[in-house]
Amino acid sequence: MNDINKIEDQFKDKIKCFLNQNSFNTWIKPVKIVNMDQGNISFQVPSKIHIDYIRGQYKTVFEQTLGEILGTDNFSLKFLIDSDTDFAITTKEEPVVVKKKSTSKNRLAPYRETLLNPKYTFDNFVMGNGNETAYVSSLQVAKNIRNTQYNPLLIYGGVGLGKTHLVSALGNYVFNNHPDLKVIYMTSDQFVIQIVNHIKNKTIDTYKHFLSSKDVIIIDDIQFFAKKEKSQEELFHIFNYIYNSNGQIVLTSDFHPNQIHELDDRLKSRFKMGLITDLRPVDLETRAAILRIKSEEIDFSMDDEVIMYIANNINTNIRDLEGAVKKLYFFHSHYNKDISLNKAKEILKDLISSKNTSLNIDKIQDIVSDYFSIPKDLLMKKTRTKEVAHARAVAMYFCTTQLQSTTTSIGAHFGNREHSTVSHAAGKIQKKLNSKDPETVRVIEDILNVINLSTC
Repeated sequence: MNDINKIEDQFKDKIKCFLNQNSFNTWIKPVKIVNMDQGNISFQVPSKIHIDYIRGQYKTVFEQTLGEILGTDNFSLKFLIDSDTDFAITTKEEPVVVKKKSTSKNRLAPYRETLLNPKYTFDNFVMGNGNETAYVSSLQVAKNIRNTQYNPLLIYGGVGLGKTHLVSALGNYVFNNHPDLKVIYMTSDQFVIQIVNHIKNKTIDTYKHFLSSKDVIIIDDIQFFAKKEKSQEELFHIFNYIYNSNGQIVLTSDFHPNQIHELDDRLKSRFKMGLITDLRPVDLETRAAILRIKSEEIDFSMDDEVIMYIANNINTNIRDLEGAVKKLYFFHSHYNKDISLNKAKEILKDLISSKNTSLNIDKIQDIVSDYFSIPKDLLMKKTRTKEVAHARAVAMYFCTTQLQSTTTSIGAHFGNREHSTVSHAAGKIQKKLNSKDPETVRVIEDILNVINLSTC
């Protein structure tokens, strides 16, 4: 093993201590040290997204870790995607201080025309497992709006996961940092209504000219264009004009374009020309962070045990988390009382139980058996093969965390097993999650997504 490989191994072993397993596997494991020469350390990375993410999240960790290994801080970091790219991060650069910009009076009128919501920014978006790639992609497009590689940028994912927040943050960033550029945000419904009205008034060319004059056009929820043939036709022409004029197009959808039935194939092809990235339900730690931020925004202090209770029991989307915070805040402000854990359970019982009204032990068994391709009846039998035992433990874990059922009741549904068996099985899965075991994390997140979809 040569010196570069040894340093790379030491670097990854040390940096692994700073990160959870998912983040390490996604952002650090693919990185390779390819050259060390005259104070420059060159890394090979898979994409420009890696550059932006490492620069934004791990720059200090990279420098400190390499400094410990090399015994010096007299070096600079370079990142290579291929032989034609060379992105440098120097160790001597001064930190960049970003001042929050306020919209001046003479910019208020143009801002209103953007139809953006000012509350959505990159600063108040909580990044975590499930949304980090979409976040980094949006930030990169916003920062490189004059020379982005990702046109169009399409973000897709379930309801309430932060799509509108991200694309609005992109628009707000461009408006505040590039005052010469024109930005507009609209929902697909707003677009359709405008198209219909202008066709009726015979002013469609005027509206097309208005849109094509924009440098950044953001359209939310494009899945609603399905079946609207005339709107799709106009969007196709507007898309081509903006794209050919080097304007940036940003889109959101609940589904991947391939899954939107009755959407024009020409539009699907255009939507797939740039970068498509998804948003998935975020992990427990990120849900807890979101709850803290949402409560701080309204100057409402919640105990950690209340935050963790909500984060553990509401794993559908960010809107539901925000709704829980607002419900507790209303009680707190109206009755001037602190919110204890028991009081939070009482106040939120309808919100949390409504999520599970259509979910029961039988349904969880169906979902888990389908996921592992194991006959459902084996979960109830005394079969102890490794595959069946693992699937059974996963099913018991979800029964204990997603339902209000007792371990005794759960055991009865799994071949009359003892309540201690259920607790032990669920505990084993929880222990693996706590240790960030990558395979367990992946399985639990995959099945949780299916559960959430089945109970929407």
